[in-house]
Order: sequence, then structure tokens, then C-alpha cells
Amino acid sequence: MKKSLSLIIGVFLICSSNILGQITISPTNIFIEENTKFGTYLVLNGSNEAQEVSVDFIFAYTKTDENGVRSVVYDDTVKQAEHSADSWVRSFPRNFTLAPGQRQVVRLRVTPPNNLEDGSYWARIKTRSTAQTPPVELQNDASVSARVGITIEQITGLYFKKGDVTTGIDVLNTIASLTEDGFAEARVKLLRTGNSPFLGSITMNIKDANGNIVKSSFRSTTIYFDGTHSQETDIEGLPAGNYTIELTFESQRSDVSSDDIVKMEPVTTTTQLTIR
Repeated sequence: MKKSLSLIIGVFLICSSNILGQITISPTNIFIEENTKFGTYLVLNGSNEAQEVSVDFIFAYTKTDENGVRSVVYDDTVKQAEHSADSWVRSFPRNFTLAPGQRQVVRLRVTPPNNLEDGSYWARIKTRSTAQTPPVELQNDASVSARVGITIEQITGLYFKKGDVTTGIDVLNTIASLTEDGFAEARVKLLRTGNSPFLGSITMNIKDANGNIVKSSFRSTTIYFDGTHSQETDIEGLPAGNYTIELTFESQRSDVSSDDIVKMEPVTTTTQLTIR
């Protein structure tokens, strides 16, 4: 029993190591302008096995419910018809094999329709990788081996900007409450304006009666459509009293170049919170 358990643990650790070091993709978001219509990203095989890689494109976006809980939508045909670039993106190559340590530059070409309206359009790049299985005749039947066929699927973003692109946030209302596990939660019901998603960051500050910031949290996010943004900040150690919750939406992110982000003026909203 102990030998069997050791074998299972050993196989799991080997497979986990291969998965974690398998395929690296850079960058994770690609922005393509209408005057170029071309983009690239890099695929690197960091594992010790040859990897079979394929590239495909899908349409998806994230949304939030009235509580700010986020989910991914893949089957919205109405939004797909209005905002998707998945049907007019091609990759070169689309299928390839990478030896251990080898890298491949994948070139992307966008061919949008001629009557496309100004705005940002997007797709998800789905990069699949599977360890290459050696031909049967090269496998050693005399040795005992364990192989788990695992396909790793990585989803990254592609955005195509055409003409005059704008984005913005209109706040409808903001409320704050205390959660059962000791956090301050702020919920912002908002409208996303303009013709492009909001790619940016949201800073949540808690201020005391003197206007001093006593707690803070930061989040990078993408807001595609109208919804509710929810954000929490730990309030451990704060004395009872009245506080101001301040949230600021800014079109800047550490993982995206400022040249690629659709800019807007920062938007700040506040609400009150009482800690008893």
C-alpha cells in the first residue's frame, strides 16, 4: 500500500511540475490598431517535453450580477455580433510543435469588415498545449512508465481598435456594508459609456473623520458593459466610528501599456460606513 501511494504521489508531482513549467505566453493582452492590422505574441516551451500547440479564437466577456459577483459569458450571440473580432482574426502558424526550451512567435492578422463602426472589438486567444506522445515503435515496452495525457488551455486577450475609441464610467449609486468575515464591502452600480471596454484599476480607500486614509485596496479589472462592481477591504483594527468609503476608477494598469489603454478621466465615488 505504501509503495502504491508513493508511486501515485511521485507521478502527481512529476505531472504537476510539467504542467507548471509547460507553456509561457507573452504578452497576455494584445492590442491591434486599424492602421496596422497585425500583432504578435510569444509562446515558450518551458517543460522538458516537446509540446504540440494549437491556436484558436473565441468570443467571451465578463459580467457581474447585482451583488458584483463576476462570471464569464461565452454564448451571447447578440453581443458577439456587435463586438466580436473572433471571426476575422487569423494566426500564423495555427498548429506547431515546440521542442523543450524552444519558442515560437505567433503572428496575428486582423481583416475587419469594411463597414465597421468606430470602437473596440475583442476576441479571446485560446492557446492549447499537449505533451507530444512518441511513436509506438519508439516506446520501450520493457520499462514501466506512467503518462497522463493533459491538455493545458490558456486564454489571453486580443483587442482591435478602430477609429475614435472612447470609454467611461457613470456611477448610478454606491453603497457600503460590513461582511460577516470582517471586511468593508463597497458596491458600485455603474454604466460603462463610450464604445470600448474599460481596462483599468479601481482603488478603494477608507478614510476616517479627519480625511486620513486608514485602509486601502487596489484591483485591476476590465469592465465590458453595465453592471455592479464589488470590492472589499480589511477593517481589522479600526475603532468604532463613522468612515468614508472612496472608490476611484482610473484607466491605467501595470500589466498594460498606457499607449494601449483607452483613456478616460478618473471617476471617484464615495459613500459612508459606520463601524460599531
